[in-house]
Amino acid sequence: MQLPIELKKAIDGNAFCAMATHLNTEEIQNHLMWIDYLGENLIINTEKGRQKTYNIRTDNNISLVIFEPEAMYSSWEIRGEVEEVIDDDTANHHIDKLSNRYTGHPYNRQHNQSWKESQIKDREMWLIKTNKLISMVRPQAKSEPE
Repeated sequence: MQLPIELKKAIDGNAFCAMATHLNTEEIQNHLMWIDYLGENLIINTEKGRQKTYNIRTDNNISLVIFEPEAMYSSWEIRGEVEEVIDDDTANHHIDKLSNRYTGHPYNRQHNQSWKESQIKDREMWLIKTNKLISMVRPQAKSEPE
């Protein structure tokens, strides 16, 4: 499924997403996450060994809500599945890209400090195929002066 241009612009503008995975058959776990895309796939990057990494290996269905940072009444709900888990150095380099975009510096370290020197846990990336996309793009609600 093709991602709307407005969604890609929101992600490029540091949109956050609420991500839900199945903790088990009766519970859902939610997280606030950085989000990215590659072509028509969304990307989540997370630390290896977290509960959500086990969740996605048990049930690869995922739900995301992405909010436009400049217009919080605009959002996109995505229902999809994790098609691929990338757990090599690519994921570590990708989190640096995201961290530089969101925070202005590499992930959890200074610009001149290496990944190994920082003793940061390795990362993994999830490539997400969108099965359903609900777009709720609206003009920002503004109150008129009295």
